[in-house]
Amino acid sequence: MKDDLIARVLEILKEAGFIVSRRCEARSFDLAARRSELTVLAKIMRNIDGMTEEVAKSIKRAAFCLLASPLVVGERTGTSLLEDDVVYHRYNIPALNTHTLYDYFVEGVQPYVYSATRGLYVTIDGDAMRQAREKKEISLGEIASQLGLSRRSVSLYEEGGMSTSIEIALKLEEILETMLIKPLEVFSTEAPSSDILKGGVEGAVSSLEKDILGMMEEIGFEILPMAHAPFSAVSFPEPVSKARSEGTKILTGISRYTERLIKRARIVSSVSQVTGTKSVFVVNGTIKRVQIDTTVLFEKEELKRIRDPDEFTSVMEERTKD
Repeated sequence: MKDDLIARVLEILKEAGFIVSRRCEARSFDLAARRSELTVLAKIMRNIDGMTEEVAKSIKRAAFCLLASPLVVGERTGTSLLEDDVVYHRYNIPALNTHTLYDYFVEGVQPYVYSATRGLYVTIDGDAMRQAREKKEISLGEIASQLGLSRRSVSLYEEGGMSTSIEIALKLEEILETMLIKPLEVFSTEAPSSDILKGGVEGAVSSLEKDILGMMEEIGFEILPMAHAPFSAVSFPEPVSKARSEGTKILTGISRYTERLIKRARIVSSVSQVTGTKSVFVVNGTIKRVQIDTTVLFEKEELKRIRDPDEFTSVMEERTKD
C-alpha cells in the first residue's frame, strides 16, 4: 500500500533530522522536508515507472521556485524491485528505495551505483586513475589490453568522460591496486530547462485561477503557476531571479470557500513552514476567517483594492499577527 510506503519515508526523514510537512495529497510531490540547507520535495510511489513527464515537470518547477531538490522514493520499476544502494532516475529526478534512502540520510552512506538503460553503472575518478597509473608506470594501451577494451574507452575513464560497468571498474581497481569508483551526488545541480521555468498566468489550470492570478500580475507580482501541486502558483513580489534566492516567495492558492479549502490551506501552511515561504489563499466569495494556520485568506474583491505587492504583503503580515 502507498500509505505504508509514505509512512516509512516519513519515519526515515524524521529519524534523519528533517522537519516534514503534512502529506500534500496532490499529484506532484507528497512531502516537503528540510534539514539544515537541504530542502527535498519527495514524490512517493510504489512503481517509479508511473511517473509521467508532466508530473516530473511540475515537481521540478516547484523545486526550482523553493530552492529544493526533487526526489522519487519507490519500490519497483516494472516488475522488478528497486535494488538496494542503487540510484535510478525518472526524467532526471533521482529515485531510490527506502533502504537506500535510509543509508543516505540516516547512516550518511553515499551510493556508488546508478541504473541506466542497459544495466548498472559506476563513475571512475579520473584523477585518481591517472595518478595510480603513472605511479605504476602502466600505459593506457596496457590497461586497455587487460580489460579487453579500446584505448579510447580507457582514456575516457581517465578524462572523467564515461561511466562503466561494475565489473570493468572492479577489474580496473584490481589492476591499479587503488579505489577508483566515485560516490554519486544524489541531488544534481543541473539547471532546469526553459519550458519548466516558463511563467505567466497562461499556465494556470482553471479559468478562476487565470482570473485571480492575472489580477496579481496586474498588481505587480511575477507568477509561476503550479500544476498538480497543493497550491496554484508561487508568487514573487519582485523579479524571480532575485526573489527566488533572497526575497519573499508566496505559495498562492485559489479557491472558493469550502471545507476542502480549509484542508488545503492547512497543507499549504505546513509546506510553507518547511520551505521558509509565506502562504495565501485568494477566495472567490466571502471568507469566514482571515487565517487558517499560517495561511492568510483574501477575498477576490479585496484584491481589486490592492495597489502593489508591498501593500499585499503588509496586509498579509497584519493578518498573521491577529
